[in-house]
Amino acid sequence: MELSWEDVVRRAQRKDAAAFAQLIGRHERAALSVAFGVLGDANSSGDVVQEGFVRAWERLADLKEPGRFGPWLCGIVRNMAIDSLRRARNEPRAASASPALQDARSPANAAGEQGHGYGPGGQGYCPDPSEDLTRRERDEAVAQALQGLDDVSRSAVVLRYYDGMSSKQIGDLLGLAPAAVDMRLTRARRQLRERLSSPEMSPGVYE
Repeated sequence: MELSWEDVVRRAQRKDAAAFAQLIGRHERAALSVAFGVLGDANSSGDVVQEGFVRAWERLADLKEPGRFGPWLCGIVRNMAIDSLRRARNEPRAASASPALQDARSPANAAGEQGHGYGPGGQGYCPDPSEDLTRRERDEAVAQALQGLDDVSRSAVVLRYYDGMSSKQIGDLLGLAPAAVDMRLTRARRQLRERLSSPEMSPGVYE
């Protein structure tokens, strides 16, 4: 019989490492998105998420509602990311791509635009270097534009457009009502469109 995720959490609470590994696999992307929303840097976000999973493992017994593991974990990660940002406040920070960009999905692809890796009939081909450069430049521009959002809105954008979460799922992770998530996303799309002034980059990315 297949276990529910609540049962997996309960097993992990009994120090079942295999069960906890399943939880890591399920929630790692969301945790990365939340950390990136605060830090705006993929490398730092990865470090914080690793630390967050260690802390969650140590504190699993404190979780009273197994069904709330995701929001509970993301709360831990967000608090740790805020602490990390405070410690590094005076250090220079280079712009970095979203963690979701590390798996070769561009922002436009995440929003439904066709990728460049397939030709007519779905046959694969090596993309033109100029296309690859254009895509990288666009991704960098989007990453820089994301830096202009507040951390909660940035998290909401990444969770929606890179991880495909609903407003309710995002709200559960960030402690917001679905309507508040929608309002933040609407405002964030407007701000991003203003920053992404290049005609070939702005259409269709955050519609």
